Amino acid sequence: MYDLEGKRALVLCGTRGIGLGVARCLARHGSSVTVSGTDESRAAEVAASLPGSGNASFACDFHDPADVGGKVAATGPYDIILLNSPGAAPGTVDELSAARLRQAIDLMLLSLHSAVEAGLPSMKRKGWGRLVAVTSSSLSTPIGGLAASSVVRSALQSYLKLLADSTGRFGITVNHVIPGKVDTDRLRAVDAATAGRLGTDVDAVRGAALESIPLGRYGTPDDIGELVAFLASDRAAYITGTGIRSDGGYDKSI
Repeated sequence: MYDLEGKRALVLCGTRGIGLGVARCLARHGSSVTVSGTDESRAAEVAASLPGSGNASFACDFHDPADVGGKVAATGPYDIILLNSPGAAPGTVDELSAARLRQAIDLMLLSLHSAVEAGLPSMKRKGWGRLVAVTSSSLSTPIGGLAASSVVRSALQSYLKLLADSTGRFGITVNHVIPGKVDTDRLRAVDAATAGRLGTDVDAVRGAALESIPLGRYGTPDDIGELVAFLASDRAAYITGTGIRSDGGYDKSI
């Protein structure tokens, strides 16, 4: 067990997929967890289902970074924040218009920046904090069918590294987890889009992916959640400014 008793955690986009797995794990390890989602009733249901006590929820619109920051400020302070966002729509780089790129920047970068701005002052005053982001294997190999996400994730990686450099003296660590193929609704949608683009079926796309993963399976949201819980704990007190893979060996780069 990672001792997170007495810690208040915020899990952005915590009602489904990886975010939900993180929320479950943080709650199991003792933290009181607030989950955000786009649907208020869904977020409330998830919060009520989490183990432990003191769990809560709110809804916000990630297309509006100011709304995200405002909700974080109104519901905090937090000791731990999972910086997680919805993904941009699939598409190749030649299909990426300026409008869609601006939308992706709001959705996946500026919304998280706004959450950090709202949550950081209380962490600095306390002299302790954990900021953990969810990024992507596209940081090492851009994903052709997820062009907008690949571009914005790279910008987010630079932001997180600079943030770690500037906040370490306050006892705040900043890291990110790098999932591979995690079995979520979003990955299923991506697999379906890939199948359509290649003129094949989803089973063929999934089978090819599984052959490329040394552990032979897609990851689960809880696989990512346990890594986040470790990074949020005092056992990871000397880890900052880095990305850690949890991908079953999917990424072949060193």
